[in-house]
Amino acid sequence: MDSLTGNLLIAIPDLHDQSFCRTVVMLVQHDEQGASGLVLNRPTDVTISQVWDEVSAVPCDCQDLIYMGGPVDGPLIALHEEFHSGETCVCPSCYVSVGRESLNLLVNQTEAKFRVYSGYSGWGPGQLEQELEQGGWFTYPAAPQHVFDSPEGLWRQLCEQVGENVLGKHVGNVMPTDSALN
Repeated sequence: MDSLTGNLLIAIPDLHDQSFCRTVVMLVQHDEQGASGLVLNRPTDVTISQVWDEVSAVPCDCQDLIYMGGPVDGPLIALHEEFHSGETCVCPSCYVSVGRESLNLLVNQTEAKFRVYSGYSGWGPGQLEQELEQGGWFTYPAAPQHVFDSPEGLWRQLCEQVGENVLGKHVGNVMPTDSALN
């Protein structure tokens, strides 16, 4: 089994599961034990500072929004670009951290890009592979801009990129004239 850690799962347009409809999930772990990831495009209306005193004794006035990482309850998790606070590298220049000390450092600095997630998405052994075989997800290599740029329109943008890759790139809007390629 090839690990998909560091790849994106893009929900197919017909996926009607409320937890994953029109989502983009960054896989942060994928092995024979199962898979876990974070939904990149579900910001909440709660800021980090609003919940921080519940998770840490270190004060925080960060007004960034917390993102809903998925339907499974869990600790706060950060995706970030800060190498020194990184616990695991998931793709080039993107790290994941769950430790309280790492999170304190991230939310109380202003230089590194980061996002904080509440909850996560999880799959048991073989479950994600089965969903992929059934065509429930597109996969796409993750890049830092997928995590740190605006989540607005991310799902649609990635669906279009996947479509271009499947259909093959063509010059302008002219489709190939060879009917075997259509």
